[in-house]
Amino acid sequence: MSDGDDPPAGPPSDETREADAYVVPTETESDAETAWRRELAEAGELTPDGVERLVDLHDGRGARAVEAVSEGRIKRYRDFTVVVGHEDEYVVEDGGCTCKDSEYNLDPEDPHERCWHVLAVAIAERIGEIDHHEMWYSEVRDFL
Repeated sequence: MSDGDDPPAGPPSDETREADAYVVPTETESDAETAWRRELAEAGELTPDGVERLVDLHDGRGARAVEAVSEGRIKRYRDFTVVVGHEDEYVVEDGGCTCKDSEYNLDPEDPHERCWHVLAVAIAERIGEIDHHEMWYSEVRDFL
């Protein structure tokens, strides 16, 4: 990403709410999933109704995602978006994640089954709570 391609700070504007503006798209095959993502994008902040819909749909994964966002654990580097977990960091890309939960436990065809890392990125993107770093994650990862 060059300097002119930096993601916007704060909640996304109407122009950036297109499907390709997010690592985790707003539009899904699930009306319920799309609804909470749209609601957060429109509000630009965590709302009680948005959080309730998210947690109702994703249970503990939704709650963990909200916790991660509120703790500022979503990082965007020049090459990847990363969620800092309690034991490792997970790359979220194209709506998928590198975590073991995504790999072994979730059905990628079911829009209701998302790991908490993907949910956290979806939330953080819509409310402008991503910590931007002007460096390559691949370089940072060498130090971890």
